Amino acid sequence: MTQIVFLDTNVILDYLENRNQEVRDIIAQLLLLHRKGRIILATSVFNIAELVDKEFQIHFIGTCINDRMSYDEIMSKLKRDRKLYKQIAEKNKDKIEKKIESFIFKNKIEIFTLSFNNPQQYQEIYKLIYDRQLRTQDALIVATALSNNATYFLSNDSELVNTIGDLLNSYNLRDKKQLENFRDSVVEAI
Repeated sequence: MTQIVFLDTNVILDYLENRNQEVRDIIAQLLLLHRKGRIILATSVFNIAELVDKEFQIHFIGTCINDRMSYDEIMSKLKRDRKLYKQIAEKNKDKIEKKIESFIFKNKIEIFTLSFNNPQQYQEIYKLIYDRQLRTQDALIVATALSNNATYFLSNDSELVNTIGDLLNSYNLRDKKQLENFRDSVVEAI
């Protein structure tokens, strides 16, 4: 059975925004293995929605920084200035859409979702939210990875990785030891 490597939003952002070279290099290796059919790279529809939101925030904050706004001004405007946010989003909408679509569809990344016809999936979401105290978005993402039998879960969120470590083979790629462990024990073995 082909191993499924599930990408969390922040890992995809590291790749798209070139934020962390080591993470970018691992994702590039995984993309190559995915193209060769040796693994399946996947994410969820919930990650895609979060990715769109985060890309808009990145462009909004970047524009505000270019306008020499202070941190407090930027945070205030990000939360309250809907007109400015919409104006910046409109200006960058096509670029963001093409960037995300290019990554997902050009690389044929699987997009998982949840089947809400299955009561067991609701139970999993309840457990993730109440027992593990995950935020709603994270609970949906993890439930999707679990229900689609992901082999590995890659994130940059150390708290999330620690919380779900007994449910999924999870790695925080921003943690040097975990990144090296994933590269040496998983990527090299594939």
